[in-house]
Formats: sequence, C-alpha cells, structure tokens
Amino acid sequence: MPYDAVLPTDPRWVVSHTLDLVGAAAIATTSTLLESSGLVVAYGHDIFAALVTPSGAFDVLSPTFNRLQLLLTLVGLAAGIVVTRPMVRSKQLKSRWYDPTS
Repeated sequence: MPYDAVLPTDPRWVVSHTLDLVGAAAIATTSTLLESSGLVVAYGHDIFAALVTPSGAFDVLSPTFNRLQLLLTLVGLAAGIVVTRPMVRSKQLKSRWYDPTS
C-alpha cells in the first residue's frame, strides 16, 4: 500500500453508515445484556440509535442452531451421571476397605 498522509475511512466502521447526523448535540452509550454489544445514541436535532458489536456478534445463536441436539446431549450427559455415580461410590468404598499392606 502506498504512503498516504490521511488514513482512508472504512465505511463498515462508521456507525451511521451513509446517514448524515445533523446537529448532534451529544452522544450517549450504554451496555446491553449481550456481552459483545453496546448501544450508541446520538441526539440533538436528529436522533440516531445503533446497536454496535465491535468484536462481532459471537455470543448470539444463529437461527439454524440445533436446540434439540443440545437438549438431547444434556439429557444423555445427565443419564450418564446417574448411571456412573453408584459405580464410582462402590469403587471408592471398596478402595477404603482394601488394605494394600497386607
């Protein structure tokens, strides 16, 4: 890339995109309930609000997320715990009664 005294503006990083904010007196920001997003509001003559995700929306499930598979996985893990818990307790009890020195 050749040298340029002014860095070019990438329109993907401008919150207002192609909109001109006329007479913006103040800008307020706040966090949202999602970890990777925030809310930006510019107000004055115009009101502009935007949800920004600087790191990308990585903590939002896609509409094609397979919830049934997640539920079945959790049920399978819970069943595995229920089945193996008595075996582990029995093995721990037997190891306490066994004396390796005799």
